[in-house]
Amino acid sequence: MNLNLVDQLTLLALDDEKGNFITDSFSFEYGLAGAIILELSLQERIIVEGKKLKVRSEVNCGDALLDHFLDKISSSKKERSIQTWVETIGEKYSSIKEGTVEKLIKEGILRREEKKILWIFSVDKFPAENTKPENMLRKRLNDILLNDCEVDMNEIMLISLIDMCELNNEVYGKERAKEFRKKIKGIIEKGQLSSSIGKAVKEIHDALMAVMVILMASAVFTTTTTS
Repeated sequence: MNLNLVDQLTLLALDDEKGNFITDSFSFEYGLAGAIILELSLQERIIVEGKKLKVRSEVNCGDALLDHFLDKISSSKKERSIQTWVETIGEKYSSIKEGTVEKLIKEGILRREEKKILWIFSVDKFPAENTKPENMLRKRLNDILLNDCEVDMNEIMLISLIDMCELNNEVYGKERAKEFRKKIKGIIEKGQLSSSIGKAVKEIHDALMAVMVILMASAVFTTTTTS
């Protein structure tokens, strides 16, 4: 099964056994928005010109979530910046997360379980039903960092998103995450400097990473000043 960046990031952000999300909501909110934009660029649907995000092709991706946001960008009355689109898409965090989880449930990768809190409140959990796709993904990511394997565009984008969402400890393990810190930084920098990465994807990736830093710093500042 072919999992896109949004699917992969969601899987990695879930605890396999407990079925709950383990990442900070601010970073994951922007991370999912970033994953959607990067995936659309990888599939050659959008490009960036100047500071504006533009539609390159309106042909459907064959994925309901991606097609929804491609249509949103395409039907916008004016061209908007990457930062505006990250914020706009990020506002739909809950529906993006739920839609991706539902897709993974239909694919037989996750299952939905209702848990009671204090025997009164019900919350949904999403433990793994089929661990093979995620295990293969984790193995590949660890192999890249352990054995200095060559990485493709998708893998560089995913490693960047994992780092941005502070999921390194979860994906690589706490000790390895410390050990891999320089390698992770090197892979992200390699992606920024690489000539082999598609120009449109590279431009969006670099602009996106810069925007994420600004947005998350702003979110942390707002939280600190209001608490």
